[in-house]
Amino acid sequence: MSRRSFTLIELMISIVLTVIVVFFLYKALNMQEQANVSLQKKRDLLNESNEFFSLIYRDFKEANESSIINTFNKDYNILSFKTKNSLHDIPFSYVLYYVNAKDKTLVRLESASPIHLPLTPEKVAFVFADVLMKEVKKFRIFPAKTLLKNKRELLPGEAPKKNVTKKEWSYLIYIQGLSQNKFFELR
Repeated sequence: MSRRSFTLIELMISIVLTVIVVFFLYKALNMQEQANVSLQKKRDLLNESNEFFSLIYRDFKEANESSIINTFNKDYNILSFKTKNSLHDIPFSYVLYYVNAKDKTLVRLESASPIHLPLTPEKVAFVFADVLMKEVKKFRIFPAKTLLKNKRELLPGEAPKKNVTKKEWSYLIYIQGLSQNKFFELR
């Protein structure tokens, strides 16, 4: 007797095997999707912090003046610049970085005139505010004075000069957020 069709047991076994394969494929796809979401969150966080560090670096490099203002809260400092770097097309802007203690956001204020906190209602209209980071626990700035010695090779026939040292300010900035702690140095 020759057999031309499948028995019921063979069909059920093939269906069970197909369901098992589909189940494992679905699990693998789900795990891949979760990994993609996690990596995208990390990428967004890195992009946000890189944009912030780039912005504060440009403010510092283009600055004519800079100062650190201590606040009543030991976790936060205020960093103030007079800089040529502007997000709002102000030729020589005054920039102030501070943390709003109520909602713990790091804010960059920019204006054409010096900024003093708290802002008066008359000045609010002339100040641009940009929220840079949320959920900031600490924003501390530590000044560091460095001495640069001007050393280079002498040209033929050039007389040696006295050692010329130049004072340069640099800052060590510490930011503590919920998900990360960052130290970086502005020089």
